[in-house]
Amino acid sequence: MTWNDFAEGRAVDPATFVAAASTLLESAVAAAGGGQATRADFIAGLEAGLSTSGPYATLRLDAGLAGQEVRGELRENAIAVSEVVLDLVRSTSGTPGVPDIHSSCVGYAWIPPVVERLIAGPGMHAARNLYNEWLWQLVLLRDALIPFTDPSRVRLLADAGGLTRLQDARDWFAVQVMTRRIAHAAIVRFAAEAVTGGHAEGAYGFQHGGTVVLPPVAFDGELLGPAYLLSPHEGALVAEGTAYFVQGQEDGETASTLSAPAREIGDVEVVGLTDRLVPGPPGPGATRTLSLVVGFDGHEWAADLGRALRGHRYAARPAGSGDSRPTATTVGAWSGCAVLRQDGEVAVPGGGVIPTGGQRALTLALLGRLRPGNVVLYTGQEVGGEQILLDIRS
Repeated sequence: MTWNDFAEGRAVDPATFVAAASTLLESAVAAAGGGQATRADFIAGLEAGLSTSGPYATLRLDAGLAGQEVRGELRENAIAVSEVVLDLVRSTSGTPGVPDIHSSCVGYAWIPPVVERLIAGPGMHAARNLYNEWLWQLVLLRDALIPFTDPSRVRLLADAGGLTRLQDARDWFAVQVMTRRIAHAAIVRFAAEAVTGGHAEGAYGFQHGGTVVLPPVAFDGELLGPAYLLSPHEGALVAEGTAYFVQGQEDGETASTLSAPAREIGDVEVVGLTDRLVPGPPGPGATRTLSLVVGFDGHEWAADLGRALRGHRYAARPAGSGDSRPTATTVGAWSGCAVLRQDGEVAVPGGGVIPTGGQRALTLALLGRLRPGNVVLYTGQEVGGEQILLDIRS
């Protein structure tokens, strides 16, 4: 007897998955003697397991290399996703339907009340198996949703084993986030495995089942919003059912250099700005490139979206803001148009300010052209040194 109807393999949202897994929970409760107190103890065990710190945490995000913004994004999102899963569990009722199960779980630690329920008396073998499998499946669910900003809208590929197929991918992901400097490509790889059942090396997003998954700033997200997480959007950018978006080839040339400021610092008035994502030709392994094309003043400029998102991740975001504005006598001022019309990456010697008027697509396109490493998303902070300030104030 199975606990789900995913045998043929299908995409399910978190609510559907938790509802199916509730059969495991209720079966475990019944096998352990029944009662709301038993159910509450089991859910408390899950809550401890979904923590990002402490002795019962199944994914420690309070450890690892310090000073990584990506770790903060993942930790905060993991906490938010865990609450979504726990809310679904608490609000979903089911009926016992599985007398016993062969669980492939990894044996996560139990909190003391669960130990008392499952070890105290004889005849608890089935209850232990059922509880372990339920805990394992919901840990896999939580972890598979961590890369996404809106987990309730994500549809994961499940089969007769629930999400057990993700065991190896999940273990690989856990090693990345707990012990290494976390690469964005690692987050995308695990997300793609969870949704599509495959991945392409180095991808920064993908399309599958009528949904496009990219960092939120690629659509309409805030410039100071998440840089490493992914956001699902209904629709399609390419004809293929499944495609993985990768960065275009580097041109290998020395970066273009802006030799002189092109304009005085001031407010940017961009009238009728347009932006669109344009796919490149199909590549190997179901890959595609994407270009971000922005248009204003009767012209259009394109930047590779992969490079733009890389620039967005690398750009500094100093804390604080203010009303101070550099003057043209103290720092060079550059026109965004002057940057976009250059070929390849652009170097700005000595730093400078590029007003953007708060235009998301314009700023993102500029991030795709500026050489990464000393670019600041500027909102009026006190910033020193020879840096390029992308003034994103509207």
